[in-house]
This record gives sequence, C-alpha cells and structure tokens, in this order.
Amino acid sequence: MNKDNRIFIFDTTLRDGQQSPGAGMSFEDNLSYAQKAHQLNVDILEAGFPAASQTEFDIVHTISQEMADQNSNMCIAALCQLREAQVIKTMEALLPSQKKLKARVHTYLPVDPNLMQASLGAMANQPHQLIENVYRLIHIAAQTGYEVEFSPEGYSRMGENFDFTTDVLRAAITAGATIINCPDTIGGSAVYEGDSYFVKNMQRHADIIQREFPGIPVIWSTHCHNDFGLAVQNSLNAVFHGPARQIEGCINGVGERAGNAALEQCIVLIDQFGIHQNQSKPFYTNCNHKYLKNISDFISERMLPRQPHFPITGENSARHTSGGHTNAILQNPLAYQPFDPESIGSNIEFTFGPLSGSNHAQDIIQKAGFVCEEHEKTVITQAIKNYYADRRKGITDQELLIAYSHYRQSCQKEF
Repeated sequence: MNKDNRIFIFDTTLRDGQQSPGAGMSFEDNLSYAQKAHQLNVDILEAGFPAASQTEFDIVHTISQEMADQNSNMCIAALCQLREAQVIKTMEALLPSQKKLKARVHTYLPVDPNLMQASLGAMANQPHQLIENVYRLIHIAAQTGYEVEFSPEGYSRMGENFDFTTDVLRAAITAGATIINCPDTIGGSAVYEGDSYFVKNMQRHADIIQREFPGIPVIWSTHCHNDFGLAVQNSLNAVFHGPARQIEGCINGVGERAGNAALEQCIVLIDQFGIHQNQSKPFYTNCNHKYLKNISDFISERMLPRQPHFPITGENSARHTSGGHTNAILQNPLAYQPFDPESIGSNIEFTFGPLSGSNHAQDIIQKAGFVCEEHEKTVITQAIKNYYADRRKGITDQELLIAYSHYRQSCQKEF
C-alpha cells in the first residue's frame, strides 16, 4: 500500500482517558494496558503527563523502558505544558524510548481567544512572546533527538486567531516539530459550520505550511472530543476530507467530559470505508484488529464500564435475540452484522428471550444433546416462554434447558 494514506493511530487512553473523573487506573494496570496497546500495534501510545506527579513520571518512564526492552514498534509519547522545566522532565521520562528513536514530546499552546485568556492570563496579550516560547521550547526537545508534536489547543474555536495560529505553526515547524495536531478541544465542532469548520481550516493551514516548508514532511493529526457525539465522525472527516494522517483518541471513547473519539470505531471504519474514499490509494491502519475486543474489555473492566450496546465491541454488538434475526444468522452468520465480529476477536451470540423463535430454541436443545423434533419445536418453545413468563430480559442457555426438562417431565406425567 502507498504509505501516503496510512493513518497513524495515537492512543491517549492512559493520558486523556485517565483525566476523566473516576477513570484512573493503578500503576500495574497502566503497564498492563501498554502491553495490550503494543499487541494491538498502535503507532503512538501517549503514556501520561510526567510533570504532573512522581507517580505519573514513574508510569511513563517504566512504560518507556519496557517498550524499549521489547523493541516495540510503538512510539511512546508524553504530554507537557509549554514550560522549560516540564519539557525537560518529559524528556527524562522518555529517555529509554529516545535511545530507540521512539520518543515523542507532545506540547501545546491555546489559540482559542477565550481559552487563551482563561489559561494564559496577561501572557495572552503578548503574541510575539508566545511564539518565541513555542520556538525555543520545541527546539530544546527536537535538537536532542526527540520527535515533537505540537497542538494549538482549542483549534476548532480559534476564530479571528487564524493568522496568529499560522505564525505559531510556523514557529513550531521551524523549531523542529514534525507532527501538528489540530484538536476540537471542547467537542463542539460540526460540519454544519460551513467554511469555519475546523477540517477546512486544517486544510488551509496544511496548504500554507506545505507551500512555505516544501522540504519538511509534516504529519497532520486531529484530536476530537465527543460533547456532541461527533468525535468519530469529525476525526474521519479530517482524514477523508482533510490533511490528517493521524487520529488521536481513546479505547471505548473514554476521556474528559463526554470522552474522546473511540479508537476501535475509527480503526474499523477506516478498514471498512477507506477504499471507498480513495480506491487507488485506500486509507488503512497497521493495527491488529483481532485484539480490539480484548483491549476494549480491559478498559471496561479496569477504567470505566462500557455500555452493552456500544458500537463495535459492546456485549450486545454481536448478540441477537429476535426470532427473525436468529433464523437468518443460523443460515448466514453475517446476515445481520455489518462486519465479521471474529475479525476483532468477538463472536456472534444468541440470547433467548420473549421474541426468540423456535429455530433458536431447537438449536440450543440439540447442541446440548437433547431431542427437539421439527413437529414439536413450536410447542416446546412456547412452553419455555411460559415457564419464564416474567423474564423479559432473556434467559441463559442453561435456564432454557431447565425449562425444556420441565416440559418433558410434564409430558411424561400426562401418560
């Protein structure tokens, strides 16, 4: 495949994901997650915010060391504010990865006017000093051999700050940043904004940078929050209709407020529709899809619970109870599935309930080694439903067999 259309997956579950209230994991779980991300073959793992605490530093440093020892393909990233002490602290945490040329320092500066005033105070009124700080601090990391990613925070709400943002990006790239991430920080952007939609501004900025820095390869990225439920759609728009070749997000869409773009959804959607967007050079990722269910289950168990109906990996996403559905799936497993669940490490399952049909009941009974003839399956099915008349949410296969046994015993007593 042409590498121009490879989409890099930037996993920030351990950083942005754990900023969600109640989502923090233990030290050991952070390390376990890193191993699962390595198994999934994500391109970049943002392991944390080293300057936030000694524990955060230790988590990032340990993950960096373990991945270096394993010669992992993953680049290990860490976030820091645009302050010299934090940049240096972050570089120290990532040193084992830097020795393998797999370390990324990720820093940011607000460009949303309201966010600038709230975050920077009086400094918000000193644009030249801010631009100088961007150049100086990025240069410290880049000249030491670290890959640098820069994010103009609040990009989707920069408004009249387009030219200021352009100057900031010029400084970042001149200093050595090679990844520019344009985030929808507050999750409020939508394609309905027309020409002010952040993806269109991304393309404008990408065109300017390409024209002014023709010899410097820049990877454009997007980091979308889900406050309007559009994080996945906005991320894919940035790829399919913009310059983005990196998507940032979290497994199961965890993260601040309403969360981030759900990476497992982005990965599967790129696989399903990447070729439709560009048949000659399909968009693709290098992720091992068969581990998606496993890593999703881990986050659901250790970080935040996942809804049963959650797309792609939810417990009900490949589980059926309707009689019509079951009949069709018994003939063709993909009759009511948009993709093969086995491709992500999941399986099609059935739950017997009030709307289930006789073929479903017969299948369960016969697979358990019991008799259920064609001429009696409808009567048996109704008897099972009557036995559990108050169980509207469905029953287990074992419970179904108990009802079946009760029916058989009742028939014997009649004789």
